[in-house]
Amino acid sequence: MRKLAILIWLVSAIAFANAQEGLSITGSWKLHQSIAGNDSDSSCTFTQKDNALSGTCDSPQGSAKFSGTLDGKRITWSYASEYNGSPLTLKYDGTFDAGKITGTVTVDPFGVSGDFTATQSPATPATPAQGTTPPTATPTAGAPGQSQGIASVAGKWKLHGSVAGNDSDAECTFTQKGTDITGDCVSAQGDMKITGKVDGGKVTFDFDSAYNGNPLTVKYDGTLDGGKITGGITVEQYGVNGDFTATLEK
Repeated sequence: MRKLAILIWLVSAIAFANAQEGLSITGSWKLHQSIAGNDSDSSCTFTQKDNALSGTCDSPQGSAKFSGTLDGKRITWSYASEYNGSPLTLKYDGTFDAGKITGTVTVDPFGVSGDFTATQSPATPATPAQGTTPPTATPTAGAPGQSQGIASVAGKWKLHGSVAGNDSDAECTFTQKGTDITGDCVSAQGDMKITGKVDGGKVTFDFDSAYNGNPLTVKYDGTLDGGKITGGITVEQYGVNGDFTATLEK
């Protein structure tokens, strides 16, 4: 039960309850499509309310507003446009799997079709206000047990994670020896023991758990910048992804 509570703290029903109740795909996505041998890329922002989707896709050709729906892991959306004064509709029909949406795109009424892949973009770290200096957690020399050029992340951190639209918070304590990290993250649901590495400004750590007797590993891959670590979260066995921010406590 304890392991299950820990899992729910992070992925909240993302891989399990959402498989029945619907995924959350709110956020920014990079979309690549190929129609009749012509490739193109765009940046799309999805907003979800229950099973209804809305948003925009921006490309060098302009901005297009779309609407769509979710049905389990199936995701469909469309938008209206025109070509040489003739109206047309682009329709996307895809499936969410392993952090991606892949499927087909159809151009009606011209009977032209192709395929597409959409990959969720990581969250963009906040930019410090002009004239302010963020707290530093990256001494390169003189810290006990640290070698020159190795960032230090030892200390207490406030961690906020968001996976498929589900947010969670924890207090983490990192202990560092050389490039190795150990410690724990404590939330209302329990205590998670973590291990990881520091490689320059890159910080990675993970913890093991289980669901219904099946092992899983939750992995964090972030970049240290001043007093923050920002990056992505992956639950590999279930193809679930998200992002996180950890802030050093003063």
